[in-house]
Amino acid sequence: MIALRAKRLLRASAMLTCLTPAFAGGGHAGTPQAAAMPPAQPGQTAPALLRAGARGGEDWIGKIVPPYPDGYKSNTGGCVGSGRSAEQVCARSIGTIDDAEDRSLKFYAAELVGRIGNEARWKITDVVPYPKLQHGERVSMSTCMIDGVTDPGVIAIVDTAVEGAAAREMFDAVRWAVKLDRRKGRFIEVKPTEVRCYNEGAEGE
Repeated sequence: MIALRAKRLLRASAMLTCLTPAFAGGGHAGTPQAAAMPPAQPGQTAPALLRAGARGGEDWIGKIVPPYPDGYKSNTGGCVGSGRSAEQVCARSIGTIDDAEDRSLKFYAAELVGRIGNEARWKITDVVPYPKLQHGERVSMSTCMIDGVTDPGVIAIVDTAVEGAAAREMFDAVRWAVKLDRRKGRFIEVKPTEVRCYNEGAEGE
């Protein structure tokens, strides 16, 4: 267990080194406000309904951020690399779109298109609504494994209201999971049964 936690901390450290001021703001993603999602087949991109703009009808696809439209920001995000070179490590990213009250509304996928000084500029390539959570559930992003392989492009719902939750190293995903298709820059649905995510609350033990 100690070895697993050490590996996890190294992964988290590597991810944080890729983060840019575009992801500044810290903290956990806010309270979900999205509507319930229709089912999709694993391996397929999410239905068109899920790709609608955020509240007010804004079209996020193609936007370059930051800056974000008035009333929006991103509190949480991370790099999703396609290789080990400097250009590849942060070629793509995923993150949350949050409102002024820190409520997470959507997840976005983006590609790096440039920098202004030390601040990265990202072109949004896909968005999906932040899922509606049930009691004891939370969303894990960039801390999951799929089929036993770590993938920072995976986002999943995990159930923390299970017996012995505080001592668990990992949680099983439930109900909903997506991963970033690095080639297309779009989210695809994956089977939750194939996904496990690290228990972020176990670090202080």
